[in-house]
Amino acid sequence: MVIWVGTPAVAFAEIDSPDRELLVRVRQAALWQGPASRLAEHRASARRVREVGRELADDHDRLDAQARTFASKTGVELPGEPTEEQRSWADEITGAADADFDRLYVNRARAAYGSLFGLASHVRAATRDDEMRSFAQIAVDTVMRHMSLLESTGIAETTSLMVVPAGGDELDGGDLALGMLMVGIAGGATFGLVRVLGTQGRRA
Repeated sequence: MVIWVGTPAVAFAEIDSPDRELLVRVRQAALWQGPASRLAEHRASARRVREVGRELADDHDRLDAQARTFASKTGVELPGEPTEEQRSWADEITGAADADFDRLYVNRARAAYGSLFGLASHVRAATRDDEMRSFAQIAVDTVMRHMSLLESTGIAETTSLMVVPAGGDELDGGDLALGMLMVGIAGGATFGLVRVLGTQGRRA
């Protein structure tokens, strides 16, 4: 953990709008994907989906705690509930059963990572704050890991990974293009692990 040096006012001045947005988006992801993943841990029909749900839920708990700690130090106000769209996704997953539950959980969760990955990658490259850069790197690594895990279930659809800019991101066209390029690279890399991880999951 990096020890913060300087006054809160100076530290806050180093946090740009995309930096704040990343903290908000990580928090919102935890608010809907955390519970959905915990539900998948217990309700999914496939053993591999249950395993993936447990790992994603645990990771969201850890990343959310880091986001809240950093936000409290920088004066960033975090939401207390997910967006309306995220609630609709959670309701859709909750209302499904058996194989439909598994499919909806895996693909909704994977789709949501497209924009988050692009934003975290942008912050990692552009932030002026060293601690935020470290946090963004953790977010990038976590999202990459989660996409690999979701794809290891064998039911992730190739069209489910999307980059949809959310209001308030304030990223220009070049930033979004960079994010989309990185998502494409990530998607190709993680799908390369599907056969290996999927085979291991089916053998378990």
